[in-house]
Amino acid sequence: MLPSLAALLFIGAAAAAGVYVGTKPTVIKGDVMAADLLEQFKARGVAKITCDDRIPVTPTGAVFKCRVNGSDGSTAHVEYTMNRAGALSANLLDSTSPTIERPAPPPGTDSWSN
Repeated sequence: MLPSLAALLFIGAAAAAGVYVGTKPTVIKGDVMAADLLEQFKARGVAKITCDDRIPVTPTGAVFKCRVNGSDGSTAHVEYTMNRAGALSANLLDSTSPTIERPAPPPGTDSWSN
């Protein structure tokens, strides 16, 4: 009788712990997400990314906003949606033009002006 009761108590405690952990909200730090995104987009001329401080993750995924600064002075506000598998999709909310003028290509190298 006592071993059966101990087994039932252990199963009950494990179930209660599982329910507690399963319902506890998960949050990603914005600095961590921004660092990951910057690593992905650095080769495309992105100089800095800042995201929401706390990104709540639900069983269906997460929605958060980031500010993207280009090395040419341009900026963009992007809303990202992350699905359950961690795949991201982006929605551009607004952007500004570059503040640094790009030099004209040398004569004979620009196929559009020839």
